[in-house]
Amino acid sequence: MANGNPYIGSYFGNYRIMAEIDCGSFGCVYRAQHAFLPRNAAVKLLHAARLHSRDAHDKFLQEAQLLETLRHPHILPIYEFGIDDGLPYLVTEYASGGSLRDLLRNRSPQPLSINEAISIISQVGAALHYAHQQGVIHHDLKPENILFNNRGDALLADFGIAIVLTTATLEQVTEVNGTPAYMAPEQFQGKASRRSDQYSLGCIAYELVTGRKPFFAPDAISLGLKHIHESPIPPTRLNPELPPQIEYVILKTLEKRRINRYPDVLSFMQELQDFSSTRISTSTRRRVNSRTQATKTKEQYLNEGIRLSSIGLFREALEAYEQALRLDPHFADAYFDKGNTLYSLRRYAEALIAFERAIHLVPRKATFHNNRGSALYSLGRYRESLAAYEQALRLDPHLVSAQRGKRLVLNRLGRSH
Repeated sequence: MANGNPYIGSYFGNYRIMAEIDCGSFGCVYRAQHAFLPRNAAVKLLHAARLHSRDAHDKFLQEAQLLETLRHPHILPIYEFGIDDGLPYLVTEYASGGSLRDLLRNRSPQPLSINEAISIISQVGAALHYAHQQGVIHHDLKPENILFNNRGDALLADFGIAIVLTTATLEQVTEVNGTPAYMAPEQFQGKASRRSDQYSLGCIAYELVTGRKPFFAPDAISLGLKHIHESPIPPTRLNPELPPQIEYVILKTLEKRRINRYPDVLSFMQELQDFSSTRISTSTRRRVNSRTQATKTKEQYLNEGIRLSSIGLFREALEAYEQALRLDPHFADAYFDKGNTLYSLRRYAEALIAFERAIHLVPRKATFHNNRGSALYSLGRYRESLAAYEQALRLDPHLVSAQRGKRLVLNRLGRSH
């Protein structure tokens, strides 16, 4: 026993508890080490007071089952689940980079940079969109549930009160659960939907770019009334450097009526990235030489990106594609080659967003669908990958890479031709 904690030094499966990371109302999370492998992990345990609660056990088991089902680069992966002497435990990847809440505390009272904020929201949004496609509503999105691994990638965590949509409806009537500062107006009335998660993500985006939450109140009831009836202070009043277009996108996610928000999280992210790719701050405009601007076309930036990517300078290539997109936000080829570079960096979720944006702009290009299939395959979304390859082959039956990709998926799915 260390520091009075009976679990320190104990084994759960092959993992030895080393130190406490954090505790909440539901349970505690500990840093652990594998007995035989050089691997750190996080072990989640129920509080002793909840051990005899059937509801607590069921929620714990549901979280384990969901994490096993939801395989995505930006969702915290599960290693193991078990029951030790009546105590259920959940072992996940150890997020050594801490939480988004930790990052916000370190930066307080300053907001994050716009590029950093958009990068985090895009990664979490990709994970959230994937969960929604699997019929899962997170239901408790907040900075504490967004973690960072040792590469700095954002990981969506804590599906403990997630809701599984078991019907064709887009809404579930539930208990009033969640964290009031990030809850959609309808959640205070016991209703949850995919657009409720979008609202929560919008609250987080607001906090990242302003350094403060959309609403403050001394208690949950007062906070709920603010979410239901009041409009947040426009973000540009708190952060004058924020482009008005980004403000518009964030405030759209915070609409009181769900119908006025984006139809899905993917649409929110696409519009956010569209506006961010075209933004040039006032100070930057003063520094840009208009003659130099005019000498480079979007095609030249695109070719520069392709060349840089071919010699392994991926980050420089991404910047060249962004320059092309600043000149023309509807330049499908730039989204496509941006996706290829992101794929080379194994940033598959971001690559998928870029490929889908290219398809949205030019829907009948076979290579766009083919590369979307590759990104989906790398994300483990095999049936969607198969559909993408088949669409590519409908557009171009002789596309060899699509033929090969389709065979690969069919082998993975264990199906014959």
